[in-house]
Amino acid sequence: MKIEFQTPFKGVPENLVKEISAELMKLSHLNRDISSADVLLKVDDKIIAAENKICEIKLAVFADTITAKSRTENFKASAKETLKELKRMVMQQVKKQKEPQEDIVSTVKV
Repeated sequence: MKIEFQTPFKGVPENLVKEISAELMKLSHLNRDISSADVLLKVDDKIIAAENKICEIKLAVFADTITAKSRTENFKASAKETLKELKRMVMQQVKKQKEPQEDIVSTVKV
């Protein structure tokens, strides 16, 4: 899986990037169709400081995209919330994939 990060200059500790990468790898083991992840960590100066650290993650899953986003007082908390939501969404998608698909029956009039 390819993981790409976009972060503010000197705003995100390297160990947080490693933690996020490790959690994303765990998600890729839950659903082998995840091919890439785009992680955006940014500061929104228009919002009060208590909620201005944003983490947004987009997962490319086969022909679909799963996106989750959180804003809190620090990047670690935002990443934790975003990853929790992504895991819920990935698990829901895996469950849906395992459900038997209805057979499409077509009738042709002669």
